[in-house]
Amino acid sequence: MRLLTLAPAKVNLVLRVGPLRPDGYHEILTLLAPLDLGDRVEVRVSRRAGPVTCRVPGLPELDGAANLAARAAEAFRARFGVRRGLFIRIEKRTPVVAGLGGGSSDAAAVLRCLAHAFPTPDRRALLEIALSVGSDVPFFLGPGPAWVAGRGERLRPADVPSLSLVLLFPRRRSLSIRAGEAYRWLDEARGHAATPPLGRPAPFRLSRMGNDLQAPCLARRQAIGGLLDLLGGAGAERALMSGSGPTVFGVFSGPSAARRAALTIGKEARRLKLSMFVVRTVRRQPRVTPWRSPRSASSRSTRRS
Repeated sequence: MRLLTLAPAKVNLVLRVGPLRPDGYHEILTLLAPLDLGDRVEVRVSRRAGPVTCRVPGLPELDGAANLAARAAEAFRARFGVRRGLFIRIEKRTPVVAGLGGGSSDAAAVLRCLAHAFPTPDRRALLEIALSVGSDVPFFLGPGPAWVAGRGERLRPADVPSLSLVLLFPRRRSLSIRAGEAYRWLDEARGHAATPPLGRPAPFRLSRMGNDLQAPCLARRQAIGGLLDLLGGAGAERALMSGSGPTVFGVFSGPSAARRAALTIGKEARRLKLSMFVVRTVRRQPRVTPWRSPRSASSRSTRRS
């Protein structure tokens, strides 16, 4: 059996960070929206017992058992007693360690494929597996844009219109940010001051966009602030860092405005070694598609005739 799906990237339109929890994670309230940018994920299910194999062409450092997609597959097999061998192939389009949720989305894509291959009515168990792999993974199992609270386990669907965005991802390693670093920098910036209240989910408005991690990250990666200015100068209505960064995005009035901005920014983006994407938010997560070879389809047709 061969299953195909897309693993969409995401942006945080709102990210509020609360106090540190006893489990070592922070309480959060975030508004996430999936994008039409994403990885192509293929899962092959063997007829026989075997291991989980994960390959990412062109990025051998992401191969193997440490990949979140492979970890999700192993967790699914352990929870539901699946022994069949699994082969996972991921064609990466979403930048790695970019604040766009690429690894988490790959893991969720594998879980969606396996839930299709081995149907289970236990939705709660699937969400528990997702959360054990990563805080963003449950969101990618949901239907679309959502407010996410707690550590990532509480989801509430949100009405987010289709937004035209330009993403800028700095490829220079000196600007990379690990999620753990971003949260630690926020804790250091707050010191002993009282943590602001997280607020509550509310209807989406551009004026409500914000990211608590942005200021402490810009204090240590000042060049990222220049990328926000670059988007603003190209006509973005709002510009924000996504998640723990370093990717930033601008919201534009429509697809044409976003494309014009990309042309305006293009030369500077090349000089600064930025990956640039013109994308839109989407309102539904992708489906899983069973794949059969044209040869097998042709043979069935011949037999019927």
